[in-house]
Formats: sequence, structure tokens, C-alpha cells
Amino acid sequence: ILGAGFVTSQPTFVRAEEAPVASQSKAEKDYDAAVKKSEAAKKHYEEVKKKAEDAQKKYDEGQKKTVEKAKREKEASEKIAEATKEVQQASNESQRKEADKKIKEATQRKDEAEAAFATIRTTIVVPEPSELAETKKKAEEAKAEEKVAKRKYDYATLKVALAKKEVEAKELEIEKLQYEISTLEQEVATAQHQVDNLKKLLAGADPDDGTEVIEAKLNKGEAELNAKQAELAKKQTELEKLLDSLDPEGKTQDELDKEAEEAELDKKADELQNKVADLEKEISNLEILLGGADSEDDTAALQNKLATKKAELEKTQKELDAALNELGPDGDEEETPAPAPQPEQPAPAPKPEQPAPAPK
Repeated sequence: ILGAGFVTSQPTFVRAEEAPVASQSKAEKDYDAAVKKSEAAKKHYEEVKKKAEDAQKKYDEGQKKTVEKAKREKEASEKIAEATKEVQQASNESQRKEADKKIKEATQRKDEAEAAFATIRTTIVVPEPSELAETKKKAEEAKAEEKVAKRKYDYATLKVALAKKEVEAKELEIEKLQYEISTLEQEVATAQHQVDNLKKLLAGADPDDGTEVIEAKLNKGEAELNAKQAELAKKQTELEKLLDSLDPEGKTQDELDKEAEEAELDKKADELQNKVADLEKEISNLEILLGGADSEDDTAALQNKLATKKAELEKTQKELDAALNELGPDGDEEETPAPAPQPEQPAPAPKPEQPAPAPK
């Protein structure tokens, strides 16, 4: 039986104002831009890779024809030599009649062998040595270009992963705050409901019966309610600040400094990648020149220059690796943020105590 004047009431839910929906954040824009760069780098890499494969195929075909022609010419030349030897041997025979017959047969085989040799030489068209060397050079240059394009594609893929992680981190932080706010809203509603019930209980109680216990509970409930409301307001402010930080127009100085630092690292990485590509091309050209060097002096000079360029390439490659490590961790695996926990159902409001019965 409830006290006089006690009226049950529904929980009063205190909801935070609707958080403003931010336009596309800087992190999301960076991610989209990184994806586009990665797609362009992939397309360029595939084009360069095909170009390298075509160049290598052309060189392999020319080399195969050259080897095949040389082999067949050698076989035909051996047959000519064998037939010529038979003609000479037949000329030395003591019996003239038998000798004439052998000479005729050997001469015929020699003529056939020479005709076959001439056919091979004139019908099988192979590239000139200089042309074949140029084809080989182009194939090696295309391979070097493919290597650079692959490195740039890998770098662009890394940037996509980093940008995606930044977006996911922001989203996870927002989800966490939203969960905390939702939980606090429920706790505030429960505390408000308890306070309202205690106030009504106190209003309906007989002062002569003593209301100290109810007043103590009410004071404690109001203190807890105030604390929950203050904590809720604090979390709402944190969420608003976080959403504001995602606004590209409202960048903090720390964000601007970070952007400038990343832009500088990007520029440095691009310059180092281009330098690596140039050095690899120079090394390829030097190796080709070294293969055709005539004198020992030329060979020694080219070897020294080649060693210098290789050392420079190794140093530049280390600098590039260091720059890429500064931009972000290696590896293709991406961490999946844990889902925000679901808010618990608020505890049911406790039933108010019944006041002591009035004395008869």
C-alpha cells in the first residue's frame, strides 16, 4: 500500500542532443585519395609489366632464331667439308674410272650441301648483332622500369592501409564514446526515477513518523544523479570535440604539423624511389657496356664505375626503406577494430519503501 500522495511515474530519459553529422572527414578523404593513387599505381605497374614481358619475348625470339640459324649453318658447313674431303680423296684414287664416279658423286653431295647452306643463310632472317644487343638493352630497361612501378604500387598500397586504419581508429573512438553516453543516459534516467519516487514518498509521509531515512536516501540519490549528469555532460563534450576534429575546416595545429611532416616524408620517399630507378637503369647500361668492352683499361674503368653505382644504389635503397618505415609499419595485415560493446539494460527502479502505518 503506497503512502498518501504517492503517484508512480515513468522513467524520465534525459537524451543528449543529436550529434552533428560531420561531412566527409580528412581521414576519409585521405583514404579515398590513397585508394585512387593505389589504383593508378597498379594500372601503371601492369602496363609496365606487360611492356617488359613483350620486350623480353622479342629478345628471346631473336636470340632463339640466331642460335637456330648458327646451328643449322654449322651442320651444313660440316656437310660441305665432308663432301669436299670426299672429292679430294676420290681425286687421289688410282683407278681413273672408279675415281671419276666417286668425284662426280662427291661433287654432287658438295653442291647439295652448299645449296642447303646458302638456303639457310638467305631464308632464315635473324636480327643483326647490334639490333639484338639493343633489344636486350630495352628488355633490361623495361624490367628495371617494372621493378620501380611495382615498388611504387606497393608504397601506394601501404598508404591505403595506413589511411584506412586512421579512419577505423576514429570510428572506433566515436563508437566507444557513443556507447558510454548511451550507458550514462540510462543510468541518469534510473537515478532520476529513484529521486522522483523518493520525493513523492517524502511528500506523502507523516512528519510525526520520522522522515530522516527517506531524506537521507533522497540526498544520496540526488548526489548520485548530479554526478551522473556531470559525467554525461563531460562525455557529450568529448564526442562533440571529436566530431569537430574530423571537420577538415577545423584542423588543430597538431594536425597541421602532422600533415606537413607526412607530406615531407612522402616527398622524400618519392625522390628516393626515383633515384633508385635511375641508378638501376645506369647499372643496367654499365653491365651492357662491360659485356662489349674491348681493352683491359676499358673493362677496369667500367668495373670501377659499376661498383660505385652499386654501392650508391644500396645506400639509397636503405634510405628509402627507412623513409617508408617512418610513414608506417610494413605488412599487409590490417587490424580489425573490436566492435563497441552493446549497452546494458538499465536496472529496474527500486520500489519505494512503504511508510510506517499511522498510529490509530
